[in-house]
Amino acid sequence: MLKNRFIVNYNLNGGMHMKNFLLFFITVLAFFLSNCEKKASKGPVKIALIEPMSGPYAAVGQDMLASLNFYVEQINRNGGVLNGRKLEVVPFYNAMKAEKTTELLRKAIDDGIKFVTQGAGTNHALNIIKQVDKWNSRNPGKEVIYFNHSAVSTILTNELCSFYHFRFDANADMKVAGLVSQMAKDKDVNKLYLFNQNYAFGKSIRDAGIKFISERAPRIEIVGNELISPFGKVQDFTPYVSKIKLSNADAILTGNWGPDAYRLVNALADSGVKVKLFGPYIAQANGMQSMGKNVLFNKIIQIKEFQPTEQNKDNWIVEVNDNHLKTTSFTPDFDRMRFMLEMLTKSINNTQSLDPKKIAFELENMLGRGAYGPVEMRKEDHQIHFDMIVTEITNDNGKTIKYKDKDFEVSFNELGKIEKKDITLKTSCNMKRP
Repeated sequence: MLKNRFIVNYNLNGGMHMKNFLLFFITVLAFFLSNCEKKASKGPVKIALIEPMSGPYAAVGQDMLASLNFYVEQINRNGGVLNGRKLEVVPFYNAMKAEKTTELLRKAIDDGIKFVTQGAGTNHALNIIKQVDKWNSRNPGKEVIYFNHSAVSTILTNELCSFYHFRFDANADMKVAGLVSQMAKDKDVNKLYLFNQNYAFGKSIRDAGIKFISERAPRIEIVGNELISPFGKVQDFTPYVSKIKLSNADAILTGNWGPDAYRLVNALADSGVKVKLFGPYIAQANGMQSMGKNVLFNKIIQIKEFQPTEQNKDNWIVEVNDNHLKTTSFTPDFDRMRFMLEMLTKSINNTQSLDPKKIAFELENMLGRGAYGPVEMRKEDHQIHFDMIVTEITNDNGKTIKYKDKDFEVSFNELGKIEKKDITLKTSCNMKRP
């Protein structure tokens, strides 16, 4: 009898202890989770940057990271977002492989990052758009938004437009329209050779070249049309230069960038072939060290959203450019990352939210601060619009381009402005909205 009473008391007391333990455990867990949530709500707002940081295009990705960090720091010094929270760039290295970009995007999402930016490679951008759309459709309330700073194939804001994709650079058609408008004024340009990389972006430049030469400069004859293996695979450009020479072209339109740009520039100079080079990305600062004095052998004419060696002290962009050089040790090659981040900051603060859906709606038709006037995010297709300038590389314009403490003793000379209205083009986007 005593034995049975002991067992009952033991069970009662043990049960009471177990209930107390569970109650204590739940209380501690709730406290821990609450603290984690508070910490997360006060921690940095993370932006995933997915770019190449190794291989032939390493310098491109590394410079993008340095520039993005510089502009983020400017925003953080001015108060950040949501009453003091800082922005933070989280880099992911894709080795210029599109499948790696997809893998890294998944990792960023798994890490809870809602904001993703990328620009080097349209095929990478396409993968991101598809994966973001798929994720967002399957995970309502956990959406992710993609800020495209440099992938400019026109199709991305036409047939493949997406509510959660915003492009902060002029698309290929807009850039080529501006360049062809400049060619039309140049009496020395009569025969044009199209020379591009064999992937979506290069084909966009080629197709836009054919279209806008017909519409804006019909007197110019297209005498060549070449697509090459992209991303540094071509080491010797001599055979291509021979074909260009035989065509009697006096100008080349190219979307080539990185090694595919500076190897072309060097091969033309080494072969003594005189042509004018037109393109958006031919003479980036990180490629000039590989060009040396060859950068001046032929006239290199580019279209940009700003003047990196601007000398008009009345323009506030001069101070931004100077501070960028002091901080990163190189002359900025683009301004779009700055206004991309400023517009993201504005959308977060206006909505008082980090919800990508709210931010996406807020960004539509938003005006940002451009170097030569307002930039506008068009609602219909999420394509940015702004005035652009046409520049030429020169060695007689005072202020020079610098890269990692090397002074190239060349600068950008402004040839003319391209007004926004002249490169505002129709879109075939039929966007599905949440």
